[in-house]
Amino acid sequence: MITDAFPATRRPRGLLPAWLVRMLRPAPYSRDWTRVCAATVGIGGPQIAGLATGRVEEAVLASVGALCVSFSDLTTSYRHRLRRVGLTAVLGAIGFTAGAGAAGPWWAAATVVAVSLVSVLSSRMGDLWAAAGAQMLTFCVVATGQHSQSLGLGAQVLWFLCGEVLLVAMVAATWPFRRTAPAREAVARVFDTTVRMFDAAGTDRAIGIRQDLTRALNTAHDILLGGASTSRSRVHDRLYVVLTRVTPVVEAAVALTHSGVRPPERVVAALRELARSVRSGDLPAPHKPPAADAATVRALDAGIADLITAWRRAKPVRVSGRSRSPGERLQVWRGSVTFGRTTWLLALRMSLCLAVAEGIGLFGGLDQGHWIALTVALVLKPNSGSVFARTVLRALGSVLGVLLALVLLALVPPGWGIVVFTTALAAVLPVALSRHYGAFTAVVTALVLLQMSQSELFADALPTVRLVDSLAGCAIVLGVAALLRPLHPRAELADRIAAVTETVSEYVSLSLAGVAQGRSALRRRTYRDLSDLRAALQQQLMEPAAGRAERWWPAVILLERVVDAATERALLGGHIGDDRLQHAQRLVSGMRSATRQLRDGGASPEVLRAHLERVYTEVCAA
Repeated sequence: MITDAFPATRRPRGLLPAWLVRMLRPAPYSRDWTRVCAATVGIGGPQIAGLATGRVEEAVLASVGALCVSFSDLTTSYRHRLRRVGLTAVLGAIGFTAGAGAAGPWWAAATVVAVSLVSVLSSRMGDLWAAAGAQMLTFCVVATGQHSQSLGLGAQVLWFLCGEVLLVAMVAATWPFRRTAPAREAVARVFDTTVRMFDAAGTDRAIGIRQDLTRALNTAHDILLGGASTSRSRVHDRLYVVLTRVTPVVEAAVALTHSGVRPPERVVAALRELARSVRSGDLPAPHKPPAADAATVRALDAGIADLITAWRRAKPVRVSGRSRSPGERLQVWRGSVTFGRTTWLLALRMSLCLAVAEGIGLFGGLDQGHWIALTVALVLKPNSGSVFARTVLRALGSVLGVLLALVLLALVPPGWGIVVFTTALAAVLPVALSRHYGAFTAVVTALVLLQMSQSELFADALPTVRLVDSLAGCAIVLGVAALLRPLHPRAELADRIAAVTETVSEYVSLSLAGVAQGRSALRRRTYRDLSDLRAALQQQLMEPAAGRAERWWPAVILLERVVDAATERALLGGHIGDDRLQHAQRLVSGMRSATRQLRDGGASPEVLRAHLERVYTEVCAA
């Protein structure tokens, strides 16, 4: 872990294992008032307008539509955020229409299972599609539980769309107030605090700032890898590469501060530039320091240079002087979208769990058993970390949310009083979504129950009944997962990564050698294996094996970079000479040697990472 650079500040061993502490601990959160305002206006605004005009049913539908989009509204770059909520609005409306248009209970159950397959498969198309596909399934289930005598299907979908459009418009209006992502801010704060520590060198304040630096490291680490529902992205991967390389910089900085020496101004300027580049996403210029007299200054210079080099390698680069055409980018993207064994097992698990949930609702005589299926859909949302952690936190959050709703419904008069608390919960929703899945579940459970209590459009939302349904959904997930475990045996991480590394080496060999026959099929298999490996590691982040999974993340990121670079090299072509063939053979020989070391237990994650960094550099330069 990053905190290993400070032995005296490691977290003490407690009664709870580290993976459980990680699961229960909320992630740090940087306030983003744009998200809070968007959720407050988008979710609470329609209900206020509906109560004022007497159009409560329409207002609830619009509020639910805004809720759909708010689930995918995360603090990130403005363009990525707008694309994310826009795609969610489209797929969420499709899911809602499919659920609301189901002719009866049996058709509703079949529709939910069918949409679940599309949702899981869409998750393999990237982070944006995974988020939007999850909301498509979630609100398909929600729509199967609503009934209206006065509104036709077209009117229901229209009002749902109005709520979605309102929140998307609120997000679009945040352009003047856009903020940097919490992950960027957290990593940048490490460099800012290091500069502050240099400014305080030789004073009593240095010890306190050194402690602030440790907290900044821990915060950045927790944001990048913490939280049971964290999804991976390329931006987070690059920031994690920066964070793993910052330890030598911090060690040298602490040593200099302890000796009371302030480094040369060029070093301080380089750290300030690193902080600025992290926040903006720009690449820093290479660091080429002159020879220094002090060994600690040389170590600091070397650490900064190594960090910048790794960062520049992790950033997507062009291996030729020209940009790729849209057709070439589409070809590379299509080659990376594959559905491997893990994907189909995830689809099978989702379908079985939802079929069981719908079956309980149909055969158990439940008037509205859709809440069971809704719990299953939310817990099994693809690309969202450990299912075990989400199941446990979903159960705990449901209990807290139901208790909160019971208290509010008992003490607050219906009408304006409930609307006030609904709006307040909507304002809290973005914070809970970013901080902790259990807290998010509690807030959204109470929020939905208060929304439903305002209208007869949805089935009776008696909190205690909804609590039983939620716990039943969690039990279904754990039970079906246990039954499917023999179909998905967990190989040792080293053996599994060795197998993927060997596949990558074969693909690199064909790509650099200019061999066209069989390369496309091998590319699909390579991307599929990498996708399956990433999914397997991600699900272990909140389980007892989380420590091992975390150590392997940098190597997996580099394997993906190697495949991307080899794909682009093959796509752009060029002259194939003897030197290039020998170069390819040397790279492949080195990767196969690393594979043997992994299987023999002689290679650690750090050794593999160092080797893959050299391979990536040489592939880009081929």
